[in-house]
Amino acid sequence: MHANVSKVLNENGITFREIRHDSFSFAITSPMDFANALGYSLDRITKSVFLRSKSRDKYVMAVCSMSRKLNFAELATLAGAAKLEVAEKQELAELVGYPVNGVCSIGLSPAIQVFVDEALLTFPTILVGSGEAAVEIELSPADLAEISKATSTNISL
Repeated sequence: MHANVSKVLNENGITFREIRHDSFSFAITSPMDFANALGYSLDRITKSVFLRSKSRDKYVMAVCSMSRKLNFAELATLAGAAKLEVAEKQELAELVGYPVNGVCSIGLSPAIQVFVDEALLTFPTILVGSGEAAVEIELSPADLAEISKATSTNISL
């Protein structure tokens, strides 16, 4: 887990479980493998997608279930942008500091708007990236939204 993510979780007294992909007796090569290893629905495994406006004046982190698609038009409206697109890897590294396969909405700059899909709030816990590849965090979706200073709304299709 990235040190920044761990710091935010611990400073806020958040109950969580760290799950390393290499702790399983078989390779985790996909979100479905991970869900199956835990005995969870794919709906509880999330993706965090870093987006930007075309003019690069607005940045957004969107968190939704792996089983759903992000509604880019709705996210653009929420962010006050004409259009959003997936940010480049270089922007992710520079502005977020987490690797592509470890993206997390925790511990981001306040300049990055965070949106959590409200469908996730129906689960007792969800799995999110930890800021480190092949390591996930299980925590309550309400806690994720709170410590990410996220807006919870319908952002998926």
